[in-house]
Formats: sequence, C-alpha cells, structure tokens
Amino acid sequence: MGLLSWIIIGLLVGIFIRRYFPGRPGGRAATLVLSTIGALIGGYISSYFGFGTLALMDVRSELMALAGALVMGVVIKILRI
Repeated sequence: MGLLSWIIIGLLVGIFIRRYFPGRPGGRAATLVLSTIGALIGGYISSYFGFGTLALMDVRSELMALAGALVMGVVIKILRI
C-alpha cells in the first residue's frame, strides 16, 4: 500500500503543479511523471531510513514522498522541463 500511496501523492502534486503554475512549458504527462518519480524517490529514501516499507503505509514516509514530489516540482519549474 505504501508504494501505491506514493504514486497517488505524486500524481496529486503533479496536478497541483499544472493547475497553479499554468505558465510552465511542458506537457501534463511530463509533469505527472516527474512528480511521481519525485514521490517515489522520497518514499524510497524514507523506507531506507526505516520510516515505513513498500508494503505498509506510514505517515512519515507519506510526508517524505510529498516532500520529494514538491522538490521535483520545484526543480522542473526552475529547469523549465
């Protein structure tokens, strides 16, 4: 369930980025994919440090996935991908 929730968080952050930063170049799919990758990276980092696993949900790993997706969103906004 943890992996699935990380993907959902990444997709939601991608939708948020596309909605509230409309002047950004690039397509919707690229934004959704990159924010989902950011959420997965954040989730994997949190599970590496013991804040949850791929199979179980943990609030700390969900927050880390959210942070990873937001960081990736900021990075793609700065780089204008």
